[in-house]
Amino acid sequence: MYFLLEKRGQWGEISKVSDVVPREVETVFPEAMEIHGCFALQSGKELCCVIQVPIREEAPKKSKVNTVPLLGQGHTFWKIAFVIRKDAIWAKDYDGIFEKKMPEFTEEIQEKTPEQILYRLFCKLVEKDAMVLDIIYKQLATLEGEIPRDNARFFLQKMYTMKHSIYQLFRYYHQLTEMAEELMESDGEFLEVEQMQCFERFVERTKRLSDDMEIMREYAMEIWEIYQSQINIRQNDIMKVLTIVTTIFLPLSLLVGWYGMNFEYMPEVSWKYGYLMVILFAIAIVVFSLVLFRRKKYW
Repeated sequence: MYFLLEKRGQWGEISKVSDVVPREVETVFPEAMEIHGCFALQSGKELCCVIQVPIREEAPKKSKVNTVPLLGQGHTFWKIAFVIRKDAIWAKDYDGIFEKKMPEFTEEIQEKTPEQILYRLFCKLVEKDAMVLDIIYKQLATLEGEIPRDNARFFLQKMYTMKHSIYQLFRYYHQLTEMAEELMESDGEFLEVEQMQCFERFVERTKRLSDDMEIMREYAMEIWEIYQSQINIRQNDIMKVLTIVTTIFLPLSLLVGWYGMNFEYMPEVSWKYGYLMVILFAIAIVVFSLVLFRRKKYW
């Protein structure tokens, strides 16, 4: 689906294009499979801005099971591209999402300049992302609370997806910042340089979101390190138990092996109380080992 932003006197007007798009414009738009991020390409007087927006789930679904809502699973995107020319701005909505938001957006851009309309459209891309940061924090806090519960399968699956989603959003904000800066520095004839200052606010906003997302990445890494420390502590406890058991039964194994040789002239073999003596000696070894480990505070 294509959209056209034109100048109508002092103001700009955006409309849905149902007719054939000019060939020189259509060839500039990349294919959907070629879009893997946000970037801007300058070609003469034309500037092509390509945006790949991660689709976020704003609210978790109600469930009796303790789950973590994931931000689009890190794999779902909305793709849109702009071709800025000296006479107009052409937009291509690859997934049809902008078409659904068009009625609401049209009310917001009445009596706006083309620069202001484009600015408002860019602001739509990060309009509710402050809420997204709050959702991410709650998700990470939920995962942190799962560490003492020994729910490894839940934690590993959700943490892997969370880290991937956080990276996608961090990369998205960083690329949006660079693209907006290139748009402000472009020498196109359609957008007035004096009125492009509104994009400075957009750049500041995306930089703040990028910095906040970096904090979330660090928080996720701290949670992962805490989880690894918890795993190491559990492994150490298991190894301690196994070491104590092995240490107790090692002299018992030696005792069994020693009297299992069955030499002909072993005096204890024919002794009346030999079997009882071995039992008492084994019990004494176990009691001595337990008392020694207790005094050393091994358990």
